[in-house]
Parts: sequence; C-alpha cells; structure tokens
Amino acid sequence: MAGNSVAEVAVEIALEEAKKGVFETANNNRGPRIDEYQEEHQGGKVRFHAAGVITLAVTLSLHACRKPSASAPFVPVTSSSLRPEAQSTVHEAPKDASRTAPEYSLCHGRPRCSVSDRLPAGNPDAGHVVVVRLAAPADAKDDEARCDRREYWLTRSEGDLLLTEDCESQWGAENAGPATITVSGAFVTFHYVEFLANDECEIVDATLRLLQGRTETHVRHLGKVVGNTCRPSRKGAPIPVPGSGMLDHPILVLHRP
Repeated sequence: MAGNSVAEVAVEIALEEAKKGVFETANNNRGPRIDEYQEEHQGGKVRFHAAGVITLAVTLSLHACRKPSASAPFVPVTSSSLRPEAQSTVHEAPKDASRTAPEYSLCHGRPRCSVSDRLPAGNPDAGHVVVVRLAAPADAKDDEARCDRREYWLTRSEGDLLLTEDCESQWGAENAGPATITVSGAFVTFHYVEFLANDECEIVDATLRLLQGRTETHVRHLGKVVGNTCRPSRKGAPIPVPGSGMLDHPILVLHRP
C-alpha cells in the first residue's frame, strides 16, 4: 500500500472488507485489515472506528478525487446495498407474475408456502412437475398437524393439475407419509410407504400419464413392518376414486383419510 493516498488506502481496505461480508452492526464489527492499518498508522491523523467504515472510505475518496466542476450528488454506501440475495421462499405472488412462472400462482396467498422442486418431463408437451411445500405451523398441537405437506402439480398451458400429495415425514401411525417421485418421458411414478398401527404398513406404487393427466397403473399392498422396512404380504384395500386434479382433490390418493 506504500505510496497510496489516505483516501485510496481507505477505499481499498473498506471494499475488501465489504466483499468478505464485513458490515457494521451495533458499532462493534470491523475487519482485521482495518485494525492492522490503524496499528501501523497510530501516529497519523487518521483513526478508524467501527461505525461507518465504508461511509468514511467513500467520503475520503470523494474529497480526495472531487473536481471543482463535479455536480453529482453524494450517495452514501450502506451495508444493505451489499447484502446477499434473499431466500427464494415464495409467500405471495408478485403483481406482475405471469403464467411462465407457475410456482408463484401455486403459492399465492398461502402461508408458509415455497416451491421445493421443479422437474421437467422428458416430453416437452407434458409440461413440468412442480413440488410445492407447505410447512407446518410452529404451534402444531398433534402429529397430523405437524405434517409438512407437499403437493405435486403438473403445470401446463391448458391448466395446472394436482397429481398427488404427501407429507415430508410421517408423524405417528396412520398419518400420511412421504413418497418418492420419478419422472421419465411423459410418465411420473410415485412409490409410497405408510406405517400403520400394530406393525402394519401399506405400500402404493402408481404411474400417471402426464399428457392425459390420468392414472396408468395403481397398485396397493398391505404388509408387516420388519425392522424399518414394510414387507408386503397381501393385496391392499380397494383403490380410492381419482380426484379432479383441483386443489385438495388430487388425481392420485396416497393416504386414506
């Protein structure tokens, strides 16, 4: 740094600290380069304090480099202008949301809602499968209410369809559990396991046609829990009637209410 003016040194140090994420909070946070430079120049007239390091650097730079004819107004630099991007959780659709961003409309007006995944189908005419996550409320009182619900939507130009829904984890016997999803070409397959009372369990394997928005295969088996695994032993109960694909009416019903 030898040979540089005080203003140049201040700007260099402040900008390096800002890039590393050093911002002033409660007047007690500053980077090690500021401390180092202050120790080296204790005898000088410059003192660096925790509050406003970046603003000081910009002010010194403007005084050192300003030309008599300069007329641009002074704009102070703040830590908020350098903050990282906000998280992508969607709580409400922006006013200019379009149909090219279906995840916004799927979460619009729904609390604790976010888009956790977006899976393109192998067939471009089949659209995308968008996974919407609805987090459980912090004050959930029972196992059923603790479910972080997931909805699997087929988004396409002719309208969105709710394929199925599950819970991210199973809370207690007889409550909804998690499914695994595989998208291949114009088909989507779900594998679902739910643990029941008395060491019973149910397995569901189903495949849906994305282009038609209908069920291709749907097989259910009951079984016994061995360790942490569900061992199918007999045919399951009758297959639930498919829903309309509207909100709260999935085409494929995994958990029996």
